[in-house]
Amino acid sequence: MTSAALDAALDQIARLGGGTVESYPEAVAGRSVSASFLHNATVSLFERHGFERTRRLGKNRWVVTKVVRPHRLRD
Repeated sequence: MTSAALDAALDQIARLGGGTVESYPEAVAGRSVSASFLHNATVSLFERHGFERTRRLGKNRWVVTKVVRPHRLRD
């Protein structure tokens, strides 16, 4: 469900003209994390959607970014 919501958000951003999108997900590879602490999803989810790690925020949290291109208007 989170992946579908991210897809929809990126699509809406593209419809509204695109731009740089930034998020602050948690890196969970190799460790157990309660879902209640994943307020902004996981780094791997964002990477599957084309985001890149930009900088680290603490031990397990990252800033990830993606440039979303605007949808072309149809004539």
